[in-house]
Amino acid sequence: RALGVGTFAVLMASGAVVAAADRQQRTPYHLGVAVLATLLLATVFVRDADWVVVLCVLAAFGILSATLVGSRTLAGIVLAAVAVPLAGLRGLPWLGRSLSVNRPGRHWLPAVRTLGISALLVLVFGVLFASADALFASWVGVVVPDLSFDTAFLRAAVLVFVAGVTLAGAYLALNPMRTAVVDVPAGRPVRRTWEWLVPVGLVVAVFALFVAAQLTVMFGGHAYLHRTTGLTYAEYVHQGFWQLNVTTVLTLAVVGVAARHARRGTARERLLLRLGLGALCALAIVVVASALYRMDVYEQAYGFTRLRLLVSVFEGWLGLVLLLVVAAGVRLRGHWLPRTVMLSAAVTLLGLALANPDAMIAGHNLDRYQASGRVDTGYLGGLSADAVPTLAAAGTELSCMTAARPHADDWLEWNLGRSLADHRSGNRRDVPTLDLCAPSTGP
Repeated sequence: RALGVGTFAVLMASGAVVAAADRQQRTPYHLGVAVLATLLLATVFVRDADWVVVLCVLAAFGILSATLVGSRTLAGIVLAAVAVPLAGLRGLPWLGRSLSVNRPGRHWLPAVRTLGISALLVLVFGVLFASADALFASWVGVVVPDLSFDTAFLRAAVLVFVAGVTLAGAYLALNPMRTAVVDVPAGRPVRRTWEWLVPVGLVVAVFALFVAAQLTVMFGGHAYLHRTTGLTYAEYVHQGFWQLNVTTVLTLAVVGVAARHARRGTARERLLLRLGLGALCALAIVVVASALYRMDVYEQAYGFTRLRLLVSVFEGWLGLVLLLVVAAGVRLRGHWLPRTVMLSAAVTLLGLALANPDAMIAGHNLDRYQASGRVDTGYLGGLSADAVPTLAAAGTELSCMTAARPHADDWLEWNLGRSLADHRSGNRRDVPTLDLCAPSTGP
């Protein structure tokens, strides 16, 4: 079935089994993570855009795994991402012992025998009544899955995967990996302050020159930019966006290494550490703002896409991480930082899902079409059902977008995005102003 209420029910049931096996003491932090993970998983029946739903489900899996094993450090959180797959291997002997327990008495045989006989009787009488009454057959069809040969292999694979992940999670809850104390070995402080201060100071100087270049472009205008570089403003802003993303990530690495190796035994050394790394983070935040501005200008010129929106959100999240690093540097204590960064990533993805990204992309591209007459109709036609209400509100022809979508979702497949799209499409009375079946009128 398509992603919907049924998928959410399966994910919650699997999580409930793992939670029941967890024996650690519950804290407000555990409750907060459980609520956040539930909201992330709920995107499977709220949004139709698979790309954002998959990211949210993976984020929920990540924060739950880290919480299950009690990870508090960066290295522990990274290890928690592979804790469940490893638990699947570690738990095979446990599964074997569980199946063989009480084997001499065969206490499990009556339960298996009763279940088999019950299933056989229900199947026989169900088939007879379904063949005898059409209404009863329709009721049975709602709850009984399609067991045709074409879907049997896929259903068996899904069954094995879900059962395996659930059992691995239960084993991990009963026998957690000791990742809470795992951390990168402490760095050896340099003997002289200038050994770390000079490299950081040079990086700060490079950042300052870049910021000066941005201010020059801002005040010099497009004519000055074209005269000195030969580039248009759109070409200029597109040229460096990815490099600025890499720069932000490398800045965090530089801050981490410098903080581990800098001496902080005296008040003067601590002050230099705060000033040096604080200046670097402040300039890096300016770089983040520059990158976001560049992408905004580029999107206005060439249109909005999922990738452009996603990398913009990622760059904005990196800016938030820099602010958290600055906050940790005030007191030079960052024991809370890894968990906070992890949760901030999950909250950012949840915010992206709630913002309905496909609808945002459709709306911005239609606004651009109204202003410039240029739009990539093929790209709009490939968006999910989440974008249909926005397109319909603008009087846009929906035939290409809706042709590939199933309209008859059953109750297990119910999805808010598809439901709103079907309702809006079925009740549309607008006169089309843009036909998505027509060839593209521009990038």
